[in-house]
Amino acid sequence: MNTLIKALGLSLCAMLAGCASQSTNGVASMTKPLISIAVLKAKPGQEQALKAGLLALVEPTRTEPGNLDYVLFELRDDPGTFYMREAFKNQAALDAHFAMPYFQRFAATADDLLNEPLKLIFLEQVSN
Repeated sequence: MNTLIKALGLSLCAMLAGCASQSTNGVASMTKPLISIAVLKAKPGQEQALKAGLLALVEPTRTEPGNLDYVLFELRDDPGTFYMREAFKNQAALDAHFAMPYFQRFAATADDLLNEPLKLIFLEQVSN
């Protein structure tokens, strides 16, 4: 199992443990949209390959029925460091995204492209 898939699995397990123990008005927070920022840092010399791989995920992901947001950013002061802002309707939609062939193709290349493990930061929206 590659580093990207391991990182996603660990992050999701931690996030789900928190979601399962919380509720809002009697509704488990697992029914809330899942909003996250993925931080991906390219290996030296792999900046353009990582950027191309991430860009290839954007359009097909946006067409997924459970996707709410999927936008790629590059850190201005540190080219080769990317932030993917993403939101999915629920855990099932995120799981479906991870199972998509285009995501699996990207995940298979991640160990060759990433300088450090993916950092997946889950967020709770607190304003409109």
